Amino acid sequence: MHDNHRIPPLIMEETTFYVDTGKGFNLSAGLQLKPNAPSEGIVILCHGILNTRFSKTILCVIERIPYHTLSFDFQGNGLSGGTTTYGNYYEEVENIRCIITYVRENLNRKVLCICGHSKGAVDVLLYASKYNDVPLIVNLSARYDHTEAPSNRFKPEQLEELQKKGSFVWIKYSDREYIIRDDDLKERNNLDTSVVRNIDKQKVKVLTIHGSKDEVCSVKDAYIYDKLIGPEPYHKLMIVQDADHRFGNINHQKIMAGAITSWLDENKSWVFNEIGYV
Repeated sequence: MHDNHRIPPLIMEETTFYVDTGKGFNLSAGLQLKPNAPSEGIVILCHGILNTRFSKTILCVIERIPYHTLSFDFQGNGLSGGTTTYGNYYEEVENIRCIITYVRENLNRKVLCICGHSKGAVDVLLYASKYNDVPLIVNLSARYDHTEAPSNRFKPEQLEELQKKGSFVWIKYSDREYIIRDDDLKERNNLDTSVVRNIDKQKVKVLTIHGSKDEVCSVKDAYIYDKLIGPEPYHKLMIVQDADHRFGNINHQKIMAGAITSWLDENKSWVFNEIGYV
């Protein structure tokens, strides 16, 4: 699940830096400035589980949309400090909060949009439901029901170890071990994503893009989010036919990134004229 990729140097200027969370660790981030960007606002990008800001899906968005972007590693991932757990969605929401505060106070820029993929997409929806202070939200392939997971995610011997010891090492990545504990599973299973109903329709609009053949998070979840957040113009739903969870096919990547760009273009005037720029 972990992708090690570098951002091609030809398409943008990138500045890397660390953001102090105030909790004893820093978050690693990169600001990608685009020539002739259609807005001075920043699109913040949030990666999925067992990944980094260099995930293929995140890089696809960075490379294919003309807007300024900022990508970062959640705590316990990539070059960021701290630790991560299987159910720490609200910790990651606060990571997003730290990044947004940094953009506003240290970079003196405005946040136009937060875009997340997979677990990161759930994070941005939870962020929007809690803070309602970023006008545009993009959900790429978010799960709704967290009691469900791919049947092959954990090996039988790992689940047996969980029963005997209360924890197991799911996977080793970089120089870290990803440990699954009983409490982590309970926290994740109890995650209430119906709180997306709390997203303020006067302040926030949401775009959901989901592959029809998503093998990790069922496409049915996209329709649930549509019912909870919608209808248009508050929520726009786009199903990419035959696309998988990561939009791995290059044509699906083009469709996905093109849809994000078009939606941002369409809603820039609403951000400026209707609600004022946050």
